[in-house]
Amino acid sequence: MRINELLENKHFKEDDFVQKNGEGREINFDLAEDLIHFMNQDDDVYRRHTYPAIANCMDKLESKRDPSINIFKPAVENSYKLYVKKFPIRELPDSLDEEMCKQICEKIHEDVIQHINDGKYKE
Repeated sequence: MRINELLENKHFKEDDFVQKNGEGREINFDLAEDLIHFMNQDDDVYRRHTYPAIANCMDKLESKRDPSINIFKPAVENSYKLYVKKFPIRELPDSLDEEMCKQICEKIHEDVIQHINDGKYKE
């Protein structure tokens, strides 16, 4: 995870994760990818937000209903709040815009469905 690598390195430079643009500064890493990694790797976030959404998705599939990508939206939004607290970079937005949230939900949905098909979540 890019943020962990940078924040754990005692000699990182601000320019390693923030770049200047015409009006100011912006992050220079894939926030969606980094948040998904955070959701899967942070034990507390996974236990409280990610896993319950996955379990809900599995329940819907077992009952022969198609789970919507929006099943992951609360997990993404709550995880992002914790992400911002853990990595207080002022260039991070206060909340995710609707398009990015949808993109993250789609990616998680795709990954979970693939993992279910591969038997990763079998008991």
